[in-house]
Amino acid sequence: MNINNYKNNIFCILGPTGIGKTLIAMELCKLLPINIISVDSGLIYKELNIGTAKPTFNELKLFPHSLINILDPRDSYSVNKFFIDVKNEIYNILNVNKKIPLLVGGTMMYYNVLFNGLYKLPGSNKYIRKYINMLFNKYNNKYVYNLLYKIDKESAINIHYNDKYRIIRNLEIFFLTNKNLSFHKKISKLYLNFNINKIIILPSNKEILIKNIKKRFYKMLDLGFENEVLKLYNRGDLNINMPSIKCIGYKQMWLYIEKKISYSDMINLSIKNTIFLIKKQITWLKKWPDSYIIILDNYKKCINKIFNFINKLING
Repeated sequence: MNINNYKNNIFCILGPTGIGKTLIAMELCKLLPINIISVDSGLIYKELNIGTAKPTFNELKLFPHSLINILDPRDSYSVNKFFIDVKNEIYNILNVNKKIPLLVGGTMMYYNVLFNGLYKLPGSNKYIRKYINMLFNKYNNKYVYNLLYKIDKESAINIHYNDKYRIIRNLEIFFLTNKNLSFHKKISKLYLNFNINKIIILPSNKEILIKNIKKRFYKMLDLGFENEVLKLYNRGDLNINMPSIKCIGYKQMWLYIEKKISYSDMINLSIKNTIFLIKKQITWLKKWPDSYIIILDNYKKCINKIFNFINKLING
């Protein structure tokens, strides 16, 4: 392959949770000069290993991934920060490492900002968020929602009054800038400015994928998932409202440790939420029609198809 042809070309492997994206990416590393960038909101955290299906220590040693294990579980991470980090990683892979950036993961909101650009928005402010949360506690969700509706009707009509996260973020932006989100969306965006080649892997049979999800979760339990979450719980500086502990499986196991749900409920809720996530991911995937779509029926065939797709684009 001609290194000069790598310039500005990046490749993304997208697909629902549990379909085998990481396995496919690591196999491709044996065939192509690739560096992997993780696009996963759970893998960014240290100590969250089993429940996030993070590649093992040996796998990461053989096939290094950028943006894995970059944060302590008590820290938060924004879409804005991801955009900046991934842009820097892509630049280094292309211009320093002289390799092909391969973005792999299932966090669709991260991909959305890569494909459609990033609005120039302020970062979070804990004091303003504390004030907005006080409003929720003092009044109710509908009261705070109506406050947002008066400030930014255009954004509010697309938000449910129980969606606290989005209501808080919208109000926070207004309080910080004195301009609502709708105003910010009408001004300039930041873009990656790379040729983004999307590869979407979809299951040939959704029922088989769901069965595999169930098997995967029981395997996580066998590997010691409960002990992993118990160690996080015993740290004393984490709580169930933190983004890291809100990850599917971790939240449910946390509730079990606190004796708020039964062991069987923990299992059922974890699997149920994962299946719901898969449905949401597939909905997202349908939004990007300019993609190379592969229906997965055989891993070897899938890897060969992706190899040929990348090889053809790079070598013309």
